[in-house]
Amino acid sequence: MDDRKKKAWIYTRIDAPEDSHGTLKKQYEQLNAYGEQLRVEIAGSSSDMGEAAGLERPGLELFLEAKDSRGIEVLLVLDSSRISRDKELVTDFLLRMHQCGIEVCSPLEGIISAAG
Repeated sequence: MDDRKKKAWIYTRIDAPEDSHGTLKKQYEQLNAYGEQLRVEIAGSSSDMGEAAGLERPGLELFLEAKDSRGIEVLLVLDSSRISRDKELVTDFLLRMHQCGIEVCSPLEGIISAAG
């Protein structure tokens, strides 16, 4: 049996232009605890703040750049709206992750798939 832990990335995001209530830290802590439950190794994290059309955000870009070099197999997000509130963008992103062999997991939604 392979005891190697899957490598996971924590991605947090809020729509507000600043994190005056420590929301990103709370999301990170919740996702880190969720990662422990899943028995994954946290290999990195990134976050974004503010409204953004599309998926061009520094934190998400950092994950996309690191996913191959760090061998990321799991992306932890609070829920699918952290990726985008646009369902089509979320579906496209999830399909892309599936093609890369990356599971997108949420403590609120379980494994998030493009199939819905």
